[in-house]
Amino acid sequence: MPKVSLIIPLYNASRHLKLCLDSVVSQTFKDFEVLLINDGSTDNTSQIVEKYIQKDTRFRLINQINSGVSAARNRGIKEAKADFIAFLDQDDMFHPQALEMLYQMINHYQTDVAAFQICFVADNFSKDTKQIDYNVDQEVKKAVFYSTPTKYFFRNYRGEPVYIWNRMYRKEALKKIEFPLTVQPAEDTVFTIKVMLTVKNIVITDIPLLYYRQNDDSVSKQGITEKYIRSHALAAEEMAHFLSSLSDLDETLQKQLASYLSRFIFKSLVSQPLRRIKGKNRINQLEKARALAVDFYKRGIFDAKLQGVRKFWACRLFFAHYDRLAKLFV
Repeated sequence: MPKVSLIIPLYNASRHLKLCLDSVVSQTFKDFEVLLINDGSTDNTSQIVEKYIQKDTRFRLINQINSGVSAARNRGIKEAKADFIAFLDQDDMFHPQALEMLYQMINHYQTDVAAFQICFVADNFSKDTKQIDYNVDQEVKKAVFYSTPTKYFFRNYRGEPVYIWNRMYRKEALKKIEFPLTVQPAEDTVFTIKVMLTVKNIVITDIPLLYYRQNDDSVSKQGITEKYIRSHALAAEEMAHFLSSLSDLDETLQKQLASYLSRFIFKSLVSQPLRRIKGKNRINQLEKARALAVDFYKRGIFDAKLQGVRKFWACRLFFAHYDRLAKLFV
């Protein structure tokens, strides 16, 4: 039985996949399985994976019809044999000590989640020439333990980043949490909020142990499209429904979550559509974003006042169709 299950969803991954998988093979921690969920790729992704499988029995390829990254990750969680789960994206790379650091932290502190920081790299990144070899035992002792995950998450009043692949999770702690099938992008936001409000504790190190490739082809770089608007609205709906099911939140946390959700809606359905939607479909897309934002506002899910006076007026003007004026306030 492996100690860690590493889940990597794949879709037409051939461009960077070898570098990604080489970074996995190079891990100083060895007791893991790699679940490669091939989500209906039409390129040579599966052929690349097969070469790794022939050399390393820890690698396992699972093929499925194209169902989206959330379905792929959920499949990986269900197939995982280990007590601990980690994620990696097909175009990113681990530092050689990434899994070792996470495994040592989550066991030393007996937490549900362990996390490190990430390093942003260019799309053509292949190797860190200044890579540091860390003393894992010393760094684990310097890590910061949080008995309340939401206190960690809201140490920045805007909320911490919602990355999922810089963390290791105790599988038992995720048994009631899945990635939302209808949401992409923003599925990581929904997952992270649910995790932070479900798990018992978390431990963090400020060491960057993952190389995040700033890829122009990624979903986050595709601009404000109708899919972006619809997906973020579904994410907001999913989070609002989840939060409404929680009955034991203290007043401070309730305010933090209300502000976070309102900030998420303002950014995805007001601010970014006003600033970034362009082209011949701009009017139609703005109208869709406006209708969704107004609906959240009327239902009390989106409180524009929590964003400050300037953004409150941006919303008022946007709702009244004064888009040019509203854009000045976002």
